[in-house]
Amino acid sequence: MHGLRILILAMAMLVAIFGCSPTQEKEDPPQQDPPDNGEESWAPEEITEEDRYPLLLVGIDGVKPSYFEKYESALSNLNELAEQGVRAKSLKPVMPSHTFPNLYSIATGLYPENHGITANRVHDAERDVTLTMRDEEEISNPSWWGGEPIWVSAEKQGLTSATYFWVGSEAPIDGVQPTHWVPYGPVPHNERTDQVVEWLTGEDPVDFATLYFAAPDGAGHQHGPSAQEVGEALFFVDRQIGRLIDGLQAGGVWPDINIIFVSDHGMTDLDEEKVIFLDDIIDLSDVHVIDWSPMAAIAPRDGKTDEVYQALKAAEEDHPYSVYLKEEIPERYRLRNAEHIPDIVVIAELPYALTSRSYFDSQGLLSGGHGFDPQYEDMHGFFLAHGPNFPEQHQTDTLHLVDLYALMTYLLALEPAEHDGSLERIGRQIYGD
Repeated sequence: MHGLRILILAMAMLVAIFGCSPTQEKEDPPQQDPPDNGEESWAPEEITEEDRYPLLLVGIDGVKPSYFEKYESALSNLNELAEQGVRAKSLKPVMPSHTFPNLYSIATGLYPENHGITANRVHDAERDVTLTMRDEEEISNPSWWGGEPIWVSAEKQGLTSATYFWVGSEAPIDGVQPTHWVPYGPVPHNERTDQVVEWLTGEDPVDFATLYFAAPDGAGHQHGPSAQEVGEALFFVDRQIGRLIDGLQAGGVWPDINIIFVSDHGMTDLDEEKVIFLDDIIDLSDVHVIDWSPMAAIAPRDGKTDEVYQALKAAEEDHPYSVYLKEEIPERYRLRNAEHIPDIVVIAELPYALTSRSYFDSQGLLSGGHGFDPQYEDMHGFFLAHGPNFPEQHQTDTLHLVDLYALMTYLLALEPAEHDGSLERIGRQIYGD
């Protein structure tokens, strides 16, 4: 009985400590799956092929909603658009809140377990090949890319598309690529913006285009989300938004174009005092750590799975992380059924980083990071929308990133491919009942 009283007291203390946190939920919340596709009880007013407008998707990496107030003077163009059109409280990413999984979930409306891109580094055990952000050969290999991205849906249904950088667009998915596409690389920002303007205003304008900027994410990693360098990166990108609008006006397209501005995830401060060294817990020679932090994807060597798992599990109480066998991964993460998730996953609590002592001693720790549970508000991105098919001066609650494909196919009057999002859920927020 004495032991039971201690246990109850300990549980009460944990609730007192964690239960009121606005950015952390220790218990899995109820799963918020959308209704079955095609059977939604509500939808916005129909857009037909005759009255649709061109659509531009602009991705700005690593921008969280609080930046719009913190760096208000640096974001004059985006803040003006936010006042004129639709602005969401935040945009909830998929797990893990990294770039590759989320940009591809935006494009497909699928969770990572269904589109296959479960991290920025994904390993195919059968081929013994790893997909990374800089591997040009594998990036263009269609075997990695599941689902049907928005540009493929558009091309299949007779529209034209153009991507100036978007994850997945360098591969022929189902044999289809955008009419125009550019491989990712160090291209000057003016050149990117001007090319997108040309695609949308030229003699044979496209119906759908993407534009992508990574600078705020890099500044956030290097200096932390509160640093002056982040404001400078945001100002640099915001000038491109101004250049974009000027170009669309000169080309006679503005304001008759729908534009969606999004980020793939947010950013949080990291602390060198809050680091978990996996090599203090397991023998790294027994495993292949495919992706490290804050969600470590661990593939044990032959015969080592139980030993490695038990060692990580035994240390769980003393370290701020959760360890799961693949079949134990909480359903709300939508990763359990992914082909390329290895046998063991370790997920650190915000703001802890997972690393090894040798890497930490040689490389240290970045000042800012992401990839954490989407329940943390610091991981949320932003959403702005402006154009003839969006209401004016409207604010919404948090939107789900996985719903954006459904919204884009609606705006382009396309028949959507199979997806996990919900037009009803996002439509009610943007257009009301």
